[in-house]
Amino acid sequence: MTTIQYAPDGTTSWTAAAVLTLCNTSRSITELDVKFNHKRSIQTEPGFGAAAAAFFDNQNQQNTLSLKVRRSVDFTSPAPVAFPDPEGALAFALQQPTSFPTTGALRIQLAGAGGTNTTLYLLNCGVQAIALSDWLGEAPAFEYTFTGGLISTASPF
Repeated sequence: MTTIQYAPDGTTSWTAAAVLTLCNTSRSITELDVKFNHKRSIQTEPGFGAAAAAFFDNQNQQNTLSLKVRRSVDFTSPAPVAFPDPEGALAFALQQPTSFPTTGALRIQLAGAGGTNTTLYLLNCGVQAIALSDWLGEAPAFEYTFTGGLISTASPF
């Protein structure tokens, strides 16, 4: 089971009306095509003469998480979003960027078949991209890419 929710800045709880549920599914995260990229800001000072280069960790972390959600199957609660036709799906996709007006926190709840059960938070994140990545009639896949800072086990509220 995977549940991913986005809470914009200013939200005070995970049950607030402003919280967006991106997926709530029993499908495997491999089916969601989850990709993760962690970058750390390292400053490099070149070595002069015989000296070797020096590296300084600036303690800045940048994490990017992307996932592909098929809205008609990746929601067990709230109910799946069914589109009346492909044009309805496109209209929904074109309005998606306005649903993410600011930075916030992403809550990632994971419950694996092998016993993994954890909740992680991508803090100080924002939506980098939303793409309508493929079509299956009224069940298109939306790919969300979030970029943020620290990944934590502590909830921001």
